[in-house]
Amino acid sequence: MKKLFAGAFALMAVTIGFAQNNHDVTTQMGNQNTANVDQHGKENSNTIYQKGNQNEAKVSEYGRKNVNNTESLGDKNKELVYQSGKSNDNDTWQKGDKNSATTKQYGEFNKVTQKQKGDNNSVYALQCGDKNIAMQNQNGDHNKLTSEQYGDNNNVNQMQKGDRNSADGWQNGKGNKITQNQDGDHNDAKATQTGYDNKITQKQDGDWNRAIATQTGDRNTISQTQLGNGHYSKDTQVGCDNKITVLQETNHSNGGDCCAPPMPQPKCNQHSGDGC
Repeated sequence: MKKLFAGAFALMAVTIGFAQNNHDVTTQMGNQNTANVDQHGKENSNTIYQKGNQNEAKVSEYGRKNVNNTESLGDKNKELVYQSGKSNDNDTWQKGDKNSATTKQYGEFNKVTQKQKGDNNSVYALQCGDKNIAMQNQNGDHNKLTSEQYGDNNNVNQMQKGDRNSADGWQNGKGNKITQNQDGDHNDAKATQTGYDNKITQKQDGDWNRAIATQTGDRNTISQTQLGNGHYSKDTQVGCDNKITVLQETNHSNGGDCCAPPMPQPKCNQHSGDGC
């Protein structure tokens, strides 16, 4: 009886120990690559793939069921991932040289997706809360993306195509959404939300455009569209249920002609104006 009890206890101990195991798979192909992995907790998972030279990756996971996948293809790329909480998820992909990607997650069920293609790009995502989503995509050189989310159920979607663009999204509250899309060079976009269920959409297609949007309150909407070069837009909302729509376009149109009806035919004899 004692042997049966001891065997059952040993089996239970092995099962619990296995359930608490963390998982790491790191692969390096090239020269002078560096990867540091720290896992503290239960059932955390990490996968790192580096192909090239002098790439750096540092991953720290604290808590339970956090997942990280990072891939660097090129030289001198850097990845930093910090996860603390439960069921956070990060996916970072880099192709090129000297790109930098940072993810920091505190809370539960947060998700970050980062994609960099080109050289000297920088991307940063911070999530503090639950069920926040950040999607960041860069295609070009010397671009910069920043996303900071505080609260729950916030969403940031950032996309850059071109060179030397900068986009910044900041959220504090719940249910807020920011969408930033840049196609061109030297564009700058900044979006700030404080409150609940606010929405900001910024689209820049051209060069040297600047857009600033700030919301404080609930259920506000700002849409900024800049087509062409050198536009500037700064919009602010304080309160609830406000809406702003801005379209700035570079073209040579004069605004159109007046669409008047045809002149009427005279019904009476016209005076000559010569006197009697």
